[in-house]
Amino acid sequence: MKGSCILFGFTCTLLCEYVYGDAECYSCFTHCKTTKNGKVDSQRCDCTGEEICLGRACFVKIEIFPDESTAIVQKGCVSDVPGDMEGCQYAGQYESIHCYCTGRLCNTREKLNNYNTRQLPTVECCECSEPHGDRCLEKKCLRQCRGNYCLIDFDGVEQGCGIGYSRLQSFLRTKNYANWQGHTTCTRYQATESTLVHGCVCTNPTGSCNEMNKTRTFQVENVIGRRKEDLTYCYSLHHKSKALIGQEVFKNSGTCEGQYCFISLTTSELMVESATFEENYEDHKEFIGISRPRYEILAGCLKVDDDKKVSVGCTTEFSTNLSEPLARHCLCDSHLCNFYHLLTGDADTRKPIADIRGKPNKSKDVTIANLPSSNEATATTTHFNIAIGISLISCSLLRLQIIN
Repeated sequence: MKGSCILFGFTCTLLCEYVYGDAECYSCFTHCKTTKNGKVDSQRCDCTGEEICLGRACFVKIEIFPDESTAIVQKGCVSDVPGDMEGCQYAGQYESIHCYCTGRLCNTREKLNNYNTRQLPTVECCECSEPHGDRCLEKKCLRQCRGNYCLIDFDGVEQGCGIGYSRLQSFLRTKNYANWQGHTTCTRYQATESTLVHGCVCTNPTGSCNEMNKTRTFQVENVIGRRKEDLTYCYSLHHKSKALIGQEVFKNSGTCEGQYCFISLTTSELMVESATFEENYEDHKEFIGISRPRYEILAGCLKVDDDKKVSVGCTTEFSTNLSEPLARHCLCDSHLCNFYHLLTGDADTRKPIADIRGKPNKSKDVTIANLPSSNEATATTTHFNIAIGISLISCSLLRLQIIN
């Protein structure tokens, strides 16, 4: 009997690792007051709890709300480490710290250096904002700022500095982000006419890499003018709801053209609210952090200056194995591939879509139906029979008993 139990436990371990990944992560949520200088005391503001999730990597996200002197800490699992950059770093601004790691229960302050960010090289950038009354110059900087990367928005006509890692690399699912240090990355992506991003980030150590004329020329030549005869039709959609969104929203979608298609889902938003009822805003002294259900789907087309900066597939964040994902972002490269099935991990049951030449449409790099599931537990187990499914449930219970 003892031998059978050991064999069963070993089988469960192998099966769980195949389905969920090889990292057990803490899954928890907490909030706290920030220090007088607006920082987070990692010893006082942290959580572990009894819940765990199983994924390929773990994350910690710290969001600071300066006006309310409140910080939120959220932990869970992620399907891959963005940019292959483990550790903690600012996500574009000082108020957002994102940490990633691999290994059993690695998402703790002890193993992540008290959530301190790693030092990155700094660059000098042009700073200007026409929406705020500036008149940006074409060949020189109106003002200069210093950050870890420079950025420029051609549609909004803004130049500035970013702190930490740019979120653009996460959007592109760029592998080995460190390899692109010193380069310029330009994109144009849109979900609808009102949700259009048209700009660049750069880390050239010579400085002022986001000069208006220089980066616009790079954008036109390497993004807009690249692969003109090899574009992909994509669904174009932006939808928000307080309830779960079904695939029927695609009945109201449009289309656009790009080198790639994308689809993104978020299911909640982090926010703070007053702990007490007060008539005047200035009387609110205590705040609590909450995660509020808020569903949003963005689907559209993407153009980028270099295919090597793009990784087709999906990135998923989740807090428990048997819940909907916190967020899921997918890139694909075939006609109308950015459909609802990518968000659920289900097989694509639509009829094959022909390209403009009338030939069956095939993805160049991946089989879309085999992308990682939005729910790393449930979607993968659909490929197993009922007996194995029961074993998985028993396995999860057994492992939780051992851990607790």
